[in-house]
Amino acid sequence: MKHEYTVALLSLLLLLGVAMPTLAEDKTSTIEITGRAAVMALPTTVTISFAVETDSPKAQAAVRDNAERTERILAALKKVSDKDTKLRTTGFALSPVYEKTERVIGYKVRNTVVLESKDLDKTGSFIDDAAEAGVSRIGNLSFSNDKEEDLRKEAGLEALKRAMRDAEALAKASGMTIKRILKITYDSREYPTIVMREAAPAAARTPIAVGEIPVQVEVHVTFEVN
Repeated sequence: MKHEYTVALLSLLLLLGVAMPTLAEDKTSTIEITGRAAVMALPTTVTISFAVETDSPKAQAAVRDNAERTERILAALKKVSDKDTKLRTTGFALSPVYEKTERVIGYKVRNTVVLESKDLDKTGSFIDDAAEAGVSRIGNLSFSNDKEEDLRKEAGLEALKRAMRDAEALAKASGMTIKRILKITYDSREYPTIVMREAAPAAARTPIAVGEIPVQVEVHVTFEVN
């Protein structure tokens, strides 16, 4: 029995002695590269959010004032909008206002009107008419393109090509060659035009110059080299 145990142990050690160098030899050498690319395109849609804020010592009065002001803003925007422009309200909130002693001294109501339109030439008019109707703040202005999914794919392919070129150059400089791709991570980001400011009626109309917007993609690639 003792002899069989000794033989088995020696056999196991021999196997480990052979396997360990094999594992070391099989260790994969890699290069990790990030490729970046951007595709420029003219926007097809403008999205603007308008904040409507009111306050009053009484919650009911704050809610009523906010509803009346929101209706005026919606009416003003509908007047200048075409039939394809979309309007909606979102983010309604009622919150108490405290003084330093934590005693409630009033209430604040916030509502948001969101406009989506393909009539980009009226962007400045949307802002000015909403301001004249009593909007409190212009929270967000962004431009987008209806074919952004296709644009992201195009940018992604270009980013991958750049990553492959960089990997080949680094491998060559190191005396190695690219064997294959082990992993690809795709990171697509949008960079909209954003405006945040107080709204106030002005004699001059707000000029909005619409230019190309970038659709940017990052591709993180792991290459096996030998």
